[in-house]
Amino acid sequence: MRYRMLKAVLFFSSVVSVLAGLKNSIKFDGTTLKFYDGQHDSATFGTAVVSCFQKGGELVMPKYKKLNDAVTQVVNEGTAWIGGGDFFGEGNYEWNDGERHEWTNWGGDGPSDTEHENCIEIHPKLAGAWNDDNCCVNQGYVCQIPDTKSKPYEHSAITVYDGYTDRKSYLQARQFCKRHKSRLALLHDDENLEALLSKLEYPSMTPFWVNSEKKEHSCISVSEDGISDADCLQSMPFICEQVAAHDLSVSEEQPFVEPGIDLNINCSALGIPVPKVSWYRDGRYVPHQKHGLGSSTLVLKDIGPDDLGMYVCKAVNEVGGQLRRMGGLSFVESSTILE
Repeated sequence: MRYRMLKAVLFFSSVVSVLAGLKNSIKFDGTTLKFYDGQHDSATFGTAVVSCFQKGGELVMPKYKKLNDAVTQVVNEGTAWIGGGDFFGEGNYEWNDGERHEWTNWGGDGPSDTEHENCIEIHPKLAGAWNDDNCCVNQGYVCQIPDTKSKPYEHSAITVYDGYTDRKSYLQARQFCKRHKSRLALLHDDENLEALLSKLEYPSMTPFWVNSEKKEHSCISVSEDGISDADCLQSMPFICEQVAAHDLSVSEEQPFVEPGIDLNINCSALGIPVPKVSWYRDGRYVPHQKHGLGSSTLVLKDIGPDDLGMYVCKAVNEVGGQLRRMGGLSFVESSTILE
């Protein structure tokens, strides 16, 4: 990957919540498209490029229609930077990796080729059309990140109950978190203790109740001193955890179908509280689907030409007082010509 256009000095905030600027995300072909926007995450083009690189990916380069359609879905409204421009010659547009444009989706009569408008933005409300704009404009951006194992607590929002009147026994703490649509923070393994404690606003020698994957039948507390077994009836502070919708899976991402057959496509996602999962097409809820806990199955019967196209699965839950969304796509295509 090479980025030849970065010439600006970039500044970043070090005190932004992990989930604060992530507005939407969608799975696509072994990667996740993540749309960042908001008070802390609107960015100039150069800042967006570096931010995506720091997140383990790249500013998305929609080189073909299916990827452009997916970017349009994840942004949904407003505008967002995508990874291209005419950085080395007016009107000579290329992608950030140096490839020339073979497929384009310019709006209107094409780019304006104004002297100071050298970076490309996408407009979801205009069917994903592109426009050239000033690279110094602050707006949202879309990162394309290869799917890898999630980092500990990457999708989590933590609430600490450490006031004197908040202290509870282990069982009371678990019940309290459940009533508040969360769980007692889960310690996946001993090596993740540092990652959990880093989510706290300040270090503490005071122990907190947490849950443990490895010690399901023990009462576990954590502090700066490490992990300890504790008396389950002891009253102490505790940590509740909510988890944004993640690990979304679509059973058929690009099914090729024969006319007249039936097709079921399942979509599921994890999260706490359990996400509501639904299928949409052209922005409208699809009535023919069966909902389960954290899942929904799209049911297409006697498939005809009108059933072909892109379907969007959306998983939504509320974490930290904000709606969190994860999406997936299924492109239903014909293996023959349907008439």
